[in-house]
Amino acid sequence: MKKKLFLLPWIFYASLSFGNEITLDYFLQKVKEQNLNLKLETAKQNASEEKAGGIRLPPPMFSFIQAKEDSGNSPSGFEVNQEVPFPTKLKANRSSRIYEAEAQKAMLSANQNEILAKAKLSYIELWLMQERVEVIQQKKRILEEHIRLSRSAVRSDSFLKIHLLKAESDLDLLENELESSKQTLKEKQLILADIINEDHQTFNPTAAEPPMSTIPEINEGDNIPQLKSLRLGLEGMKERESEAKSSWLPDFNLKYKQMGATSMSSRYNEVMIGITLPFIYFWQPNADAKTANIETLQAELNLKREERNIDTRVATLYSKVESLQKQLSNLKSKLIPRAHQRMKIVRNLAPRDMETIQDHRETMEAFPELRMTELELRMQYEESIAELEKYVANKGQSHE
Repeated sequence: MKKKLFLLPWIFYASLSFGNEITLDYFLQKVKEQNLNLKLETAKQNASEEKAGGIRLPPPMFSFIQAKEDSGNSPSGFEVNQEVPFPTKLKANRSSRIYEAEAQKAMLSANQNEILAKAKLSYIELWLMQERVEVIQQKKRILEEHIRLSRSAVRSDSFLKIHLLKAESDLDLLENELESSKQTLKEKQLILADIINEDHQTFNPTAAEPPMSTIPEINEGDNIPQLKSLRLGLEGMKERESEAKSSWLPDFNLKYKQMGATSMSSRYNEVMIGITLPFIYFWQPNADAKTANIETLQAELNLKREERNIDTRVATLYSKVESLQKQLSNLKSKLIPRAHQRMKIVRNLAPRDMETIQDHRETMEAFPELRMTELELRMQYEESIAELEKYVANKGQSHE
């Protein structure tokens, strides 16, 4: 009893080291808590919000004055200067920064969607690779059994000998394929560790079978975060254009000066209000206004282009996932059950000649081959779903 108790900690440690099963929901929760890219996107959003705050005024300037007169007096004083842009410039600048912050917030949602979609797809890729390794091992066992049966029926038939040699070569190729798949499986585990910022030496998970992802509903208009970000960015560009057009308007300069009294003069104060004359050098405000107008036009064209691209992309993906759904349903409900039934029947038959041996192999291998096709279609389906999920506002993690 003491020996068994002594072994328990070691067995627990070994199970963690060589892989422990995690669910998709658990993994995605870890992504939200620990993914560095998500943390970076949040930091960008915080910086954008801070940038949007306040009114942008040039800082005041304070000057200390020490004068020296011919009479020997040394009056001293100070001067305060404050530049104040024209009110429409301040308003436009403030509005543009608010729109830019909102655009960054929408882009944060888009980037979060993409990060979570890629993380989910990485988990599913791990599970699919686990299944692929299992199917290859099953195919290997089938081929080994087939070789055993073929050897018992070879005798002096040269065609059967050729068939046997071919089967043995195919078995060797399966060994290579199995080794390659195991390496890919390890790489998928490393990717998951990187996504949730875990030590890959201790985090070697296996994936529980995830349910097929539902087809997300994508609403048109402002609900698509990528387009919402571009629209808000366009509004920000319009405010920048308004600010540039206001560069024709004068800015104000306020000055207050105070000098101390001397034996020859009394203390005095001086107040001055000055304005700039931007129209004197008309080419500069004119160039600023034209540049801002061109940039706004570019933003409008970019928005229209992205609207068209996303609309086409979403329609294509919807068509693809619906087709893949039908193909997967056909495999699961018809082709794979029939192949499994044929395989069970063939197991009870002993091949005697070249024709029956060939039929035996084809029938036995049909089941794992269809399973492999199912995994490939599932991969294409999940990749398409991950692409669609990038365009969903407030994406949930529901599955069926």
